[in-house]
Amino acid sequence: MELLQLTYFCDAALTENFSKTAEKYNVPPSNISQSIKRLEKELSAALFDRRANRVVLNDRGRAFYQQVRQALDLLESAREAAAGHGAEDRLRLVIHVNRRIVMKAVERFQSHCPAVNIFTTHGFSGEQEADLIVSDRVMELPGFSREKLFREAIALAARRDLLPPGDLGADVLRDKPFITMAPGNSVHSLTEAICREMGFAPRIALQSEDPFYIRKCVELGLGLAVVPTFSWKGQFSDQVALYPMGDHSREVYLYRRTGGNTCLEAFCRVLRQEIQAEQA
Repeated sequence: MELLQLTYFCDAALTENFSKTAEKYNVPPSNISQSIKRLEKELSAALFDRRANRVVLNDRGRAFYQQVRQALDLLESAREAAAGHGAEDRLRLVIHVNRRIVMKAVERFQSHCPAVNIFTTHGFSGEQEADLIVSDRVMELPGFSREKLFREAIALAARRDLLPPGDLGADVLRDKPFITMAPGNSVHSLTEAICREMGFAPRIALQSEDPFYIRKCVELGLGLAVVPTFSWKGQFSDQVALYPMGDHSREVYLYRRTGGNTCLEAFCRVLRQEIQAEQA
């Protein structure tokens, strides 16, 4: 499998016209056709359905395109970072929320750009010194732009044997122990706000700065936890059920230092790709 071969395929997947792809890359249409046939032979799968005088991307082709497009984008990010920066480059990340996905993006980025040093913190200070911030807070930070990354629903996590089936009203929940993050974190604020809306104050039995510890305590049946469903997706076993909490949700934002270097832009691209992959 060659890089140029995959580049031809991605363009042809969008145009569904080998002649247009050939024109774009200034090669004969037969080059595109033969390149894609070799790719299909190597994969032992047809990526296009041939119909009279046209080609149509099929289901296998669409699935393959999604993966290849992400890989080519990541390679482009790595090329840009390597071209514009040296061994002393660094990125300073402040991660208020969504640590799991952000750190997956860090891992992917550093696998292609090992010369870039990345420093991460999780506290609510030092934002002005950061290059990038991921937070659910709406903040006015001079020198930063803000974009919404996603909105996620809020649910109640509990071991299945801890709650009775049926409506989970205040009468059921008011005496249950709650496990949450430390004060100042949005999960803690959401826990208090949702319970207050239901007419009671939560009995907080445990709190921690570490999301892993929160999830572990829920798995052990030590209490209930109000959790963000996308950020914590796939982090509980089948022993734990997630119960919807009405229309409650939170938005997660990316704050990026304006006028940032190519390295910062490349990392932002990788982070967006990681989020899109999780949402697929």
